[in-house]
Amino acid sequence: MKSHIIRIMLIVVLGGALGTGGAEAQNVNYDFHWNPSPEVDSQGNSLPAAVAYQVYVKRGSAPEELVATVADTLYTLSAEPGVVQRLLVRAIDASGRTSLMSPASDPIYFESFEQDRGGDEMPPVAEIRRNYPNPFNPETRIVYGVPAGVTGDEAMRLEIYNVQGQLVRRLDVDPTPGWHEAVWDGRNQSGSVEPTGMYLSRFSVGSMVSTNKMTMIK
Repeated sequence: MKSHIIRIMLIVVLGGALGTGGAEAQNVNYDFHWNPSPEVDSQGNSLPAAVAYQVYVKRGSAPEELVATVADTLYTLSAEPGVVQRLLVRAIDASGRTSLMSPASDPIYFESFEQDRGGDEMPPVAEIRRNYPNPFNPETRIVYGVPAGVTGDEAMRLEIYNVQGQLVRRLDVDPTPGWHEAVWDGRNQSGSVEPTGMYLSRFSVGSMVSTNKMTMIK
Protein backbone atom coordinates (compact mmCIF):
# COMPACT_ATOMS: atom_id res chain seq x y z
CA MET A 1 0.00 0.00 0.00
CA LYS A 2 1.49 3.31 -1.00
CA SER A 3 2.13 5.43 2.06
CA HIS A 4 -0.05 8.41 2.76
CA ILE A 5 -1.08 10.37 5.81
CA ILE A 6 -4.58 10.48 7.19
CA ARG A 7 -5.54 13.83 8.63
CA ILE A 8 -7.48 13.46 11.85
CA MET A 9 -10.31 15.94 12.15
CA LEU A 10 -11.36 15.87 15.76
CA ILE A 11 -15.00 16.12 16.76
CA VAL A 12 -15.69 15.90 20.47
CA VAL A 13 -19.13 14.98 21.73
CA LEU A 14 -19.56 14.92 25.47
CA GLY A 15 -21.30 11.80 26.71
CA GLY A 16 -22.59 10.70 30.08
CA ALA A 17 -20.50 9.19 32.83
CA LEU A 18 -19.76 5.51 32.37
CA GLY A 19 -20.07 2.73 34.91
CA THR A 20 -21.64 2.79 38.34
CA GLY A 21 -18.77 3.56 40.65
CA GLY A 22 -15.02 3.90 41.12
CA ALA A 23 -12.69 5.47 38.59
CA GLU A 24 -14.65 4.15 35.62
CA ALA A 25 -17.67 6.22 36.63
CA GLN A 26 -15.63 9.37 35.98
CA ASN A 27 -14.83 8.53 32.35
CA VAL A 28 -16.20 10.74 29.60
CA ASN A 29 -16.99 9.67 26.02
CA TYR A 30 -15.35 11.57 23.16
CA ASP A 31 -16.21 10.87 19.52
CA PHE A 32 -13.20 11.13 17.19
CA HIS A 33 -13.80 11.48 13.44
CA TRP A 34 -11.17 11.56 10.69
CA ASN A 35 -11.15 12.08 6.95
CA PRO A 36 -11.32 8.86 4.88
CA SER A 37 -8.08 7.55 3.46
CA PRO A 38 -7.47 9.28 0.08
CA GLU A 39 -7.71 7.34 -3.19
CA VAL A 40 -4.92 9.30 -4.90
CA ASP A 41 -1.68 10.82 -3.66
CA SER A 42 -0.50 14.41 -4.14
CA GLN A 43 0.80 13.53 -7.64
CA GLY A 44 -2.48 12.01 -8.73
CA ASN A 45 -1.32 8.39 -8.51
CA SER A 46 -3.90 5.84 -7.46
CA LEU A 47 -3.77 4.48 -3.91
CA PRO A 48 -5.33 1.20 -2.72
CA ALA A 49 -8.68 1.70 -1.04
CA ALA A 50 -8.79 1.45 2.74
CA VAL A 51 -11.11 -1.25 4.08
CA ALA A 52 -10.49 -0.58 7.79
CA TYR A 53 -8.63 1.68 10.19
CA GLN A 54 -6.45 0.82 13.16
CA VAL A 55 -7.04 3.11 16.14
CA TYR A 56 -4.25 3.81 18.62
CA VAL A 57 -4.42 5.74 21.90
CA LYS A 58 -1.42 7.45 23.46
CA ARG A 59 -1.85 8.04 27.20
CA GLY A 60 0.59 10.45 28.81
CA SER A 61 4.21 9.61 27.94
CA ALA A 62 3.48 5.92 27.29
CA PRO A 63 3.82 4.52 23.74
CA GLU A 64 0.68 4.47 21.62
CA GLU A 65 -1.47 1.36 22.09
CA LEU A 66 -3.68 -0.34 19.51
CA VAL A 67 -7.20 -0.25 20.96
CA ALA A 68 -9.50 -1.05 18.02
CA THR A 69 -9.87 -1.78 14.33
CA VAL A 70 -12.91 -0.11 12.80
CA ALA A 71 -14.52 -0.15 9.37
CA ASP A 72 -15.65 3.48 9.36
CA THR A 73 -14.03 6.79 10.30
CA LEU A 74 -15.47 7.17 13.78
CA TYR A 75 -14.24 5.95 17.15
CA THR A 76 -15.59 6.67 20.64
CA LEU A 77 -12.91 6.95 23.30
CA SER A 78 -13.86 6.39 26.93
CA ALA A 79 -11.35 8.84 28.38
CA GLU A 80 -10.28 8.68 32.01
CA PRO A 81 -9.63 11.82 34.07
CA GLY A 82 -6.19 13.08 34.96
CA VAL A 83 -4.41 11.63 31.90
CA VAL A 84 -3.44 13.40 28.67
CA GLN A 85 -4.78 11.26 25.82
CA ARG A 86 -4.36 11.49 22.04
CA LEU A 87 -5.69 9.39 19.18
CA LEU A 88 -3.74 8.18 16.11
CA VAL A 89 -5.06 6.25 13.12
CA ARG A 90 -3.68 4.33 10.15
CA ALA A 91 -5.46 2.74 7.19
CA ILE A 92 -5.49 -0.92 6.17
CA ASP A 93 -6.11 -2.12 2.61
CA ALA A 94 -7.67 -5.41 1.46
CA SER A 95 -4.24 -7.11 1.49
CA GLY A 96 -3.58 -6.13 5.09
CA ARG A 97 -1.01 -3.48 4.25
CA THR A 98 -1.02 -0.34 6.41
CA SER A 99 -0.46 3.32 5.69
CA LEU A 100 1.73 5.71 7.62
CA MET A 101 0.43 6.61 11.06
CA SER A 102 -1.64 9.77 11.16
CA PRO A 103 -0.58 12.80 13.20
CA ALA A 104 -1.79 12.71 16.78
CA SER A 105 -5.13 14.33 17.53
CA ASP A 106 -5.54 17.33 19.79
CA PRO A 107 -4.97 16.29 23.42
CA ILE A 108 -7.85 15.38 25.70
CA TYR A 109 -7.40 16.16 29.38
CA PHE A 110 -9.82 16.82 32.22
CA GLU A 111 -10.10 16.46 35.97
CA SER A 112 -13.02 14.60 37.46
CA PHE A 113 -15.83 16.58 39.00
CA GLU A 114 -15.13 15.09 42.43
CA GLN A 115 -11.45 16.02 42.19
CA ASP A 116 -12.27 19.62 41.35
CA ARG A 117 -15.01 20.10 43.92
CA GLY A 118 -12.48 20.08 46.72
CA GLY A 119 -14.37 17.36 48.63
CA ASP A 120 -17.05 18.40 51.09
CA GLU A 121 -15.07 21.25 52.63
CA MET A 122 -16.67 24.69 52.57
CA PRO A 123 -14.85 27.09 50.22
CA PRO A 124 -13.20 29.83 52.35
CA VAL A 125 -13.52 32.39 49.54
CA ALA A 126 -15.34 32.68 46.22
CA GLU A 127 -13.58 30.14 44.02
CA ILE A 128 -13.92 28.66 40.55
CA ARG A 129 -12.32 25.32 39.70
CA ARG A 130 -11.25 23.67 36.45
CA ASN A 131 -14.19 23.08 34.10
CA TYR A 132 -15.09 19.50 33.31
CA PRO A 133 -14.25 18.37 30.65
CA ASN A 134 -11.61 20.62 29.13
CA PRO A 135 -11.30 20.94 26.15
CA PHE A 136 -14.99 20.50 25.46
CA ASN A 137 -17.75 20.40 22.86
CA PRO A 138 -20.62 21.08 22.93
CA GLU A 139 -20.87 21.82 26.66
CA THR A 140 -18.85 21.86 29.86
CA ARG A 141 -19.54 21.90 33.58
CA ILE A 142 -18.10 24.75 35.65
CA VAL A 143 -17.50 24.12 39.36
CA TYR A 144 -17.67 27.14 41.66
CA GLY A 145 -17.69 27.64 45.41
CA VAL A 146 -19.76 30.10 47.43
CA PRO A 147 -18.19 30.89 50.84
CA ALA A 148 -20.17 30.98 54.07
CA GLY A 149 -21.20 34.33 55.46
CA VAL A 150 -22.14 35.87 52.11
CA THR A 151 -24.89 38.43 52.50
CA GLY A 152 -27.62 39.23 50.01
CA ASP A 153 -26.06 42.65 49.49
CA GLU A 154 -23.01 41.23 47.71
CA ALA A 155 -23.33 40.87 43.94
CA MET A 156 -22.70 37.31 42.76
CA ARG A 157 -21.94 36.60 39.08
CA LEU A 158 -20.72 33.68 36.99
CA GLU A 159 -19.69 34.94 33.54
CA ILE A 160 -17.96 33.73 30.38
CA TYR A 161 -15.58 36.03 28.48
CA ASN A 162 -13.69 35.60 25.21
CA VAL A 163 -9.97 36.32 24.82
CA GLN A 164 -10.79 39.88 23.77
CA GLY A 165 -12.32 40.48 27.19
CA GLN A 166 -15.87 40.71 25.84
CA LEU A 167 -18.73 39.27 27.89
CA VAL A 168 -20.11 36.19 26.13
CA ARG A 169 -22.60 34.72 28.59
CA ARG A 170 -23.89 35.23 32.13
CA LEU A 171 -24.90 31.99 33.86
CA ASP A 172 -27.34 31.46 36.72
CA VAL A 173 -25.73 31.13 40.14
CA ASP A 174 -26.80 29.16 43.21
CA PRO A 175 -26.15 31.56 46.16
CA THR A 176 -26.17 28.79 48.79
CA PRO A 177 -22.79 28.41 50.57
CA GLY A 178 -20.92 25.36 49.28
CA TRP A 179 -19.80 23.84 45.97
CA HIS A 180 -22.03 24.03 42.91
CA GLU A 181 -21.79 23.47 39.16
CA ALA A 182 -23.18 25.32 36.17
CA VAL A 183 -23.35 24.10 32.58
CA TRP A 184 -22.23 26.26 29.66
CA ASP A 185 -23.48 25.03 26.29
CA GLY A 186 -21.03 27.12 24.24
CA ARG A 187 -23.68 29.71 23.36
CA ASN A 188 -23.68 33.45 23.91
CA GLN A 189 -26.40 35.64 25.40
CA SER A 190 -28.20 35.73 22.02
CA GLY A 191 -28.28 31.93 21.75
CA SER A 192 -25.67 31.66 18.98
CA VAL A 193 -22.87 29.08 19.23
CA GLU A 194 -19.47 30.62 19.89
CA PRO A 195 -16.45 29.70 17.70
CA THR A 196 -13.61 27.37 18.64
CA GLY A 197 -11.14 29.03 20.95
CA MET A 198 -10.12 29.87 24.49
CA TYR A 199 -12.58 31.38 26.96
CA LEU A 200 -12.41 32.63 30.52
CA SER A 201 -14.92 31.73 33.21
CA ARG A 202 -15.14 34.36 35.97
CA PHE A 203 -16.91 33.96 39.31
CA SER A 204 -17.27 36.99 41.57
CA VAL A 205 -18.85 37.57 44.96
CA GLY A 206 -18.55 41.20 45.95
CA SER A 207 -14.84 42.04 45.70
CA MET A 208 -13.79 38.36 45.60
CA VAL A 209 -12.96 37.20 42.06
CA SER A 210 -11.77 33.84 40.72
CA THR A 211 -11.12 32.89 37.07
CA ASN A 212 -10.34 29.80 34.95
CA LYS A 213 -9.29 29.26 31.33
CA MET A 214 -11.17 26.75 29.18
CA THR A 215 -11.03 25.69 25.54
CA MET A 216 -13.91 24.89 23.19
CA ILE A 217 -13.14 22.78 20.11
CA LYS A 218 -15.30 21.57 17.21
